[in-house]
This record gives sequence, structure tokens and C-alpha cells, in this order.
Amino acid sequence: MEYFIRQFSTSEGDIYHITLSEDTSLLSPELKHFLHDVKLIGIDLRRLAGSHTTNQSVLKAIEEVVADYFLSKDDVMIFYYCDFLNPIPKTLKNAMPPQEYRSRLFEKMFQRYTKQHGINNVRLAVFTVEGIGETYYFHLIYRNVHSLYALAISQDIKEGLSKPE
Repeated sequence: MEYFIRQFSTSEGDIYHITLSEDTSLLSPELKHFLHDVKLIGIDLRRLAGSHTTNQSVLKAIEEVVADYFLSKDDVMIFYYCDFLNPIPKTLKNAMPPQEYRSRLFEKMFQRYTKQHGINNVRLAVFTVEGIGETYYFHLIYRNVHSLYALAISQDIKEGLSKPE
């Protein structure tokens, strides 16, 4: 299993830790076999210290870490699940659930980065799964050549998480 780890801090003392690692935990065994020549890399982003608002420079650093990793490897797709565990800025607290806020933010970051760097052969698929009382948001960054894999992954996760226990 492949791991890529970066840690960075802000001038205010916040410390962020980002791990990119192979993650097929949500996929069916059949799809794992189907993906034999492509690696699905999950993003795990944590704040280790501090409680300041995540500013533009932090978001840019996150973009750079993910983009540099993705662009350096032709055989990867990046996967991100928007969590609901950590609070969002108070001004937006009642406007939308934290996972939707994170989903929209991640999508805007992707759009900005690809536009600024003239990247045309990379796509972002955003899909949702309805849970009990909440919606789960998933993001998948992939190259055009991996479009069929992206479709299969989104369908497999939707089917897998929608199955009754």
C-alpha cells in the first residue's frame, strides 16, 4: 500500500496533516479486481492543532499537495469523502450541513486549480448517497482515460452504501 504524507502549519499555529493512501475499503471485491491497473487514492485531511478559520493559503497548500501527487502518477484516481464531524465557520453553520459545505468548497478548489493551470484532461465526479437523516458527498478526480473506472466506482459505492444492513 502506498502512502504520501505532508504536514504544514500556519503563522497562527494551526497544524494540518494530509495523507494520500490507497483506499478501496468502500469498493466491492468485483470492482477491486476490475481496477487492477488503476490505484484509488483516498485523502485524509486532519487539523492536528489550532482552531482558526482555514484561510486561502491553507486551501492553496492542500490543492498543491493533492495536485502534485495526482499529476506525478498516471495510474491514480483521487477519492475524497466529505465528513460531517468537524464544525464549519459559524457564519455558514445554519446555511448548509458541513459535508455539503466541504463538498462545494472542494469542487470550487478543483475548478480553480484546473482553470489556473490550464488542465483539460482531468475531471471531477461528485456523487451523493442518501444516509439516514443526512447526505454523504463523495468526490473522484480522474483523467479522461479513466472515465469508465470513475463511473464504475461511483455506481459501486452508491450500490454498496445503499444496501440494507
